[in-house]
Amino acid sequence: MAEKGRSTKTLNVQAVPAVVSCYTGVVKVLLVQPPIEDFYDTSIRTYPLGLSYIAARVRDICDVAILDCRTGFGPRHPEDEGFPELAPYYRDDRQTPFSLFRRYARYGMAGREIEAAIREARPDVVAIASSITAYSREARKVAAIAKGVDDGIITVMGGTHATLFPGQLLGGGNVDYVVRGEGETPFFELTVALASGNAGSMTSIPGLSFHRCGSLHIGGTHIEDDIDLIPARDLLPVERYRIGKRPYTFLLTSRGCPFGCSFCGKPPVPYRRRALQSIEKELSGIERLGITSIDFEDDMLNLDIPFFHRVLDLVKGRGFVLSAMNGLYSHTLDTATLTKMRDAGFSRLNFSLVDTSPTVHSTQRRRYPANFLGLLDWLESSDFLVETHFIIGLPGQTPREIIDTMTFLAGKRMLPGPSVYYPAPGSPLFDDIRGGEASHFFPMTRSSVMFQANPLFPRETTFTFMKLLRFMNVVKALIDANPGASALVDLAHADRLKKNPRDLHIFTSLLRERRFLWFDTRGNDYVEEPQDHALVAAFFGALEGMTIKGFRTSNTVRA
Repeated sequence: MAEKGRSTKTLNVQAVPAVVSCYTGVVKVLLVQPPIEDFYDTSIRTYPLGLSYIAARVRDICDVAILDCRTGFGPRHPEDEGFPELAPYYRDDRQTPFSLFRRYARYGMAGREIEAAIREARPDVVAIASSITAYSREARKVAAIAKGVDDGIITVMGGTHATLFPGQLLGGGNVDYVVRGEGETPFFELTVALASGNAGSMTSIPGLSFHRCGSLHIGGTHIEDDIDLIPARDLLPVERYRIGKRPYTFLLTSRGCPFGCSFCGKPPVPYRRRALQSIEKELSGIERLGITSIDFEDDMLNLDIPFFHRVLDLVKGRGFVLSAMNGLYSHTLDTATLTKMRDAGFSRLNFSLVDTSPTVHSTQRRRYPANFLGLLDWLESSDFLVETHFIIGLPGQTPREIIDTMTFLAGKRMLPGPSVYYPAPGSPLFDDIRGGEASHFFPMTRSSVMFQANPLFPRETTFTFMKLLRFMNVVKALIDANPGASALVDLAHADRLKKNPRDLHIFTSLLRERRFLWFDTRGNDYVEEPQDHALVAAFFGALEGMTIKGFRTSNTVRA
């Protein structure tokens, strides 16, 4: 077998990957977070927590390192151009105060850089996170790069996408093993088996999938019995992960969700709480690393309110800035809990409203957020910054329902956050919508593509909703900065717009003519954006005469 530049001893995988020759040396494991390619990246949501859990589980039996190929890289020219059909909507030669995305880009290391990093690490095993189906191609490319460095490297994949589509990953020729479900125990047992050459034990490893003797072995979805393991954060450079100027980390106090919303693609995993003693120990370790900001990534952070109160008691007084960008479960919240959250370190809250329509919630098998709506007056009078997310383009949803949701949020002291619906792999809606071979549909499973899953939402209509939302949030920011304004038209005198004549012209044209313009920096002229003119007119008609509130303040203007 060709070595391709490696001089250390490697695991000798024969023609059948599961058959491993005897190897009793120290296994070198490289855990990889792949880059992504899209029209945007959320730089404060890239902490590789899952890989740091895996590293903590195996660090006593192998030499393990984490290679984060995504975090800390700005947009780069992609290795393959993506989605030319979106060129009319996302352009880098257009200027507007209501901008969305500009161009398709790669966020993370180039292929040649990944290859160099793998050569330098000289691993025996490369384990790759493949959690988001839209980015599974990038994960598969990492596996191909590893095999190109040395086809003796064992490649493993895990994560949500790997759990849902193990056969598809194993069929590509570059992935030897797939771990389905929660991966700490399966990967530990796989590492032990590889190091000892005990190929016969592979079928007994929970959650493990692989080819053997021409047949495909698919393991079940593994659920960990013990979730009190503390991630190996010391293997990650603290300074690389920041929210603003603060070093941050993700933290889990529980795992799983007891519900099954029709648009959610996460595999069903039971809800389990961690022991408070392990959370206390983990918080102390986070403090020692100098990390000062924590984002709770639980799917159901506040499902169990007594438990959540005890977690808040553990955090209070440590000086952490807290967030829960995955969203809060509004049905269990009350003012006492919210006050306790503020005292513990929360200053910004994220909620998932979905829609203000009870019909939409019923259709999506989701409980109507009446409790959240009942808390709005208290939230508006508090010092919390509130971000409320809703979905655009759900099957069965109507444009009128989204207009109602947007105008409702316009009148509240909060920042609306849109999520464009796409059929999430693994969700009950996915198989009904995708049609044909699933892998051909994988690239479409992202919000930025504006996939039409609902006949009432062609791409132009969805794009228009996103532009209207950008307009509304710009207005809210202008209201906060201009307390003297009393009407929407007064905001045209705001310093932010007066300092940029192009933005001012686009803003005032929208108010007067009910149409979106953008400035063509190459043609040096104003051009009409792609838009649904009837929708723009309907939105402004619904907004007329309403009171619009700022995001940070209770300042208001009349539309």
